[in-house]
Amino acid sequence: MESNPPPPPSAPSSSGRPRIAVLDANRTVAQRVGRVLRAASGLSDVIVEADPATLRASLDDDPILLACDATDIDVAMDWAARRYRSMAVVAWSSGDMEPLLAAARENPGLVSVLGWPSFASMPRPWELAMATRRVVDADAPSPRLGELFPWGSALARFRPRSSAERDAAVAEVGRLAERAGASPRISQRVSEVAHEMLMNAMYDAPVDESGYARYAHDRKQDLELEDHEVPTFRLASDGINVALQVVDPFGGLRRRHVLDGIARGRAVATSEGAALDTSNGGAGLGIYRIYSQSTVLVTDVDPGRFTSVTAFFDLDVNPREARTLPVSLHLFERPRPA
Repeated sequence: MESNPPPPPSAPSSSGRPRIAVLDANRTVAQRVGRVLRAASGLSDVIVEADPATLRASLDDDPILLACDATDIDVAMDWAARRYRSMAVVAWSSGDMEPLLAAARENPGLVSVLGWPSFASMPRPWELAMATRRVVDADAPSPRLGELFPWGSALARFRPRSSAERDAAVAEVGRLAERAGASPRISQRVSEVAHEMLMNAMYDAPVDESGYARYAHDRKQDLELEDHEVPTFRLASDGINVALQVVDPFGGLRRRHVLDGIARGRAVATSEGAALDTSNGGAGLGIYRIYSQSTVLVTDVDPGRFTSVTAFFDLDVNPREARTLPVSLHLFERPRPA
């Protein structure tokens, strides 16, 4: 059986019009994005347009997904809020990500904001495909880290249950990143993010039967997790990227925690504020540290079952240049159980 089978094409609408669309004035980019969305959605029909009015006239009354450039985000958010309430939105930008992050805080329909590197000819195809598949086939299992990399990539897996094992995993991740071709500075960034990811998964995530945090009150204490609390931590590299993924078995992270944490971190970084949320689940500034040092950040949550956080690093971009590039953020959250 295929580990990553394609989703079935979306059910034909009664109108016969497409339910997936791309809105971008750059025709070449729009056509390329449209091909990726078509492939990732099981070869469903995808409409590509530059004009919102023309697109709206050709789109089904119950669309699934709209992908657009940041210049059209106001139109997309208005449609998602008023006209097509069940439609997910994916948007990209090669500039400041603040407008897209602000839009995501206002409307949960915006599930992915893609940072488009200035040296690339289009948003990263694998990100577009991942976001499309996650929207079109929402019940499909979340991909493990290795499934986001080409076959033959290097993989490593850790199951740290104690503070000492956490530190050993972080040290090994730094060594593996260097062996994968990362510069010492990039390896240091990878190690710092690995430490923050494991701190969140081992201290902040575990809760008792009543939903109260077990260890978040003291992140400096030595820890020995119980068997059912142990997270799974992975590293993967294809020689171009290194990525880290941590999965905890609690599913307590929410998109508001991620977006609020990033907003606080950006405010602190620009001296616009210094509010630090240390409440349970708020993630403090930790999620901002992960986001700001990554190329792509993916959160995938099944409430009460698991939280998956994945961070990518581009080995060809030095840390100084990386600070100027837009960072992608994907926020996937399954509906809460009734």
